[in-house]
Amino acid sequence: MSKAITYIDQLADSLSKFPGIGRKGAERIAYFIVKSNKSFSNNLIESLKDVNDKLDICPTSGMIILEGEESAFSDKNRNSKFLCVVENMEDAIKIENTNSFDGSYHVLGGAISPLDGIGPSDLSFDKLLERIDDNTEEVIIATNPSTSGNATAMYVEKILKDKKITISRLAVGLPVGSNLEYIDDKTISTAISGRVKTNWKTLSIF
Repeated sequence: MSKAITYIDQLADSLSKFPGIGRKGAERIAYFIVKSNKSFSNNLIESLKDVNDKLDICPTSGMIILEGEESAFSDKNRNSKFLCVVENMEDAIKIENTNSFDGSYHVLGGAISPLDGIGPSDLSFDKLLERIDDNTEEVIIATNPSTSGNATAMYVEKILKDKKITISRLAVGLPVGSNLEYIDDKTISTAISGRVKTNWKTLSIF
């Protein structure tokens, strides 16, 4: 194998680790980069370097921040009476783009999925509990309406059931089995305004 092909294989190996990109797709992207002009690849390299060097994840909320700076999503900059719990950062950004929520966010880092080997200890439930204080009035559970998302929502309800706060879930307009990041802004905005209280006493899964 020539050295040139080796470099392309190395790039394809890295690209194939991206979610939703298989080996064939990674190879197509790798060859696209090779055939593109140098300015495209240089801009891509610079963007990746900026993300790697300048961005970080907030250890408290799980949201994206500029390294060394306070997040625009920190409790100090938001209405901390309301805390929206999401699976991933992308879900929080999707909700934020609707301009229908001004509270704080808490990113769990995924959803409970025994088949994938993901349990409660693999997600940031402990940090969620630490963020609930006397100022907290409502926790809005905005996990995906999927099997794992529902299991995660029920677990959140379970660990918060003794807290003197309102616990609600997104309801109106979210189709079962969908992913929040792919839903349009209007549907999410309607779901936020039409959220309903949960009743943990009816849940028997945990």
